[in-house]
Amino acid sequence: MSNSLPKNIFLEGIWQPWPAECDINDCAVIGEIPKELNGTFYRNGPNPQYVYSKNYHMFEGDGMIHVIMFSNGQVRYKNRWIRTEKFLAERNARKSLFGGMRDFMACDDSVKNTSRNTANTNVIWHHNKLLALNEGGQPVDVDINDLTQCNTYTFNQVLDRSMMAHPKIDPVTGELIFYSYFGPDFRYFIANKNGKITHQEKISMPFMCMMHDFAITENFSIFPLFPLTWDFQRISQGEPIFKWEPNLNTRFAIMPRHGNDNDVIWFEDQSSMGFHVVNAREEGDKIILEMVVMDDIPADAIAFADDSATYVNYFMRWTFDLKKRTIIKERLDDMNVEFPRIDERFVGRNNRHAYMNGTINKGVPNLFDAIIHYDVKNKKKQTHHFGDDSFALEPIFVPRSSDSHEGDGFLLSYVYCEAQDRSDLVILDAQHVDAEPLAIVQLPHRVPFGFHGCWVNEIPIDPHVT
Repeated sequence: MSNSLPKNIFLEGIWQPWPAECDINDCAVIGEIPKELNGTFYRNGPNPQYVYSKNYHMFEGDGMIHVIMFSNGQVRYKNRWIRTEKFLAERNARKSLFGGMRDFMACDDSVKNTSRNTANTNVIWHHNKLLALNEGGQPVDVDINDLTQCNTYTFNQVLDRSMMAHPKIDPVTGELIFYSYFGPDFRYFIANKNGKITHQEKISMPFMCMMHDFAITENFSIFPLFPLTWDFQRISQGEPIFKWEPNLNTRFAIMPRHGNDNDVIWFEDQSSMGFHVVNAREEGDKIILEMVVMDDIPADAIAFADDSATYVNYFMRWTFDLKKRTIIKERLDDMNVEFPRIDERFVGRNNRHAYMNGTINKGVPNLFDAIIHYDVKNKKKQTHHFGDDSFALEPIFVPRSSDSHEGDGFLLSYVYCEAQDRSDLVILDAQHVDAEPLAIVQLPHRVPFGFHGCWVNEIPIDPHVT
């Protein structure tokens, strides 16, 4: 990042790119690391190596993985860019070659046939592989011992198209359930615990929309279709790829996990928009889906014309009666929240606890200065406020042990300290979120605003390896 950055909110403050890859072998710690924390926290997010123009949007930054390794109370950190085709092409050219959505996907002639995949949205652990995901591209298999070594992942030549950013892992069967929607059709896949794709189906959708997330239960998959439609042909007409079309309403496709297009049960509701699922579960003939949603999207935000557009999300529950074909909606809270996570041993099952980022100070729209714990069974919530100038990223739940009861464990979240322009990794007791942190791992630099991560009960063989 040798060139000066253009003026753009997504290149300032918490969004400002961090230009260095580094290793910290003994991180400064305030408090005491819980003895049960032994493993690795991987977090992915956009961090542009080069910026094409003032039209940059944070969705487009190169993926960078931030790694925190815990071993017997000791903490190590390292970060690396994911070496995608796009990243390597620009590194060799020493300049940006790819425009983004607001540049109508322009690019240098030298990279017309090069993948734009940034692998910047999520990172998951399945069948002993660390996969970096971006729903516009194929998964990237990252070597946990050398994060600079990575390859496009195809599930043994079966997947030849993009993979969405929020697959689900069934905690009982170990199945990886996912879909692909950036293509000529909508395809649904199931891979077994060993990474072999055992089921795939083409599903007919009433319109093509940004389906960033979905849900599973023990027996069903639930696809929410919100009316944020996409069409690549709009780019050639000088229009944004996405368009908000509330007249289409919101649809839900509910299908048996190993079913096909003919098995889909359809529901329709008034328009809304949701990016992230909390969880879903079955209760007899009913399916309960919980998500973070908003009622509408500012028009300028869809056109990516206004970086300061404000989004207000809230905690919502839908109950679908599969026999009566009816919907009941319940708004669970009015607080602005996002990036929900649960104890992932309860994905698709009857969970009680949910954790997410929240906004206390409404003067900082689109940022989150708190972590919220919802007890959905007892309708209670706890709040941990970090202060008006400290902003938390997605909280990851780590169980105290493999057999501890739901919610008995820790929350890990990077927190950006604006006054010091650097970040901490904060560790909270998940049962007492409103209490003081158990420990704070201090980093000397910022971790830019990012998206999603995962916990792995393994530590790379040699954390000192580049």
